[in-house]
Amino acid sequence: MKKEITKYISSIEEISIEEALNEFFKGDWNSASWEDTESYIDSYIEEFKEISDKEEDLLRIEIKKEFDKRVNKIHQEEVDKLKDRKSILNWIDESIQYTIPDEGEVGYMLSEEEILDLILENGNK
Repeated sequence: MKKEITKYISSIEEISIEEALNEFFKGDWNSASWEDTESYIDSYIEEFKEISDKEEDLLRIEIKKEFDKRVNKIHQEEVDKLKDRKSILNWIDESIQYTIPDEGEVGYMLSEEEILDLILENGNK
C-alpha cells in the first residue's frame, strides 16, 4: 500500500546583508515615503530568528541607504522626462488625461515647483 505524504522542512540559515536588502525591497516599501517604509522594517526584522542588536542596526542603516539610492533613481527618471521642449509637451499632453503617475513618471516624486522649474529651465532646448 502506498500513500502520498507531503513534508515541509524548515531551517535557519545565515544570510548576508545584501541578501536581506534584496529580500526587503522585494516586499513592502513605499518609495514616496520613508516613514511608511521605515514602519515595514520592524515587521521584516521580526522574521529573523537570530539577529543581534548590532546586525539589526546595520540592517536598518543599509535599508535607509538603499531606499535613498532607489528614490534618487526614481526621481532622476522623472527629471529625465522633462529634458527638452518635446518631452515637456508630451508630458503635458499625457497629463491632461488625468492619469495617476507611477514610479518613474513625472509627477510621482517631483513637486509642482520642481516641474515648473524644469519646464522653464528646459523649455527652449
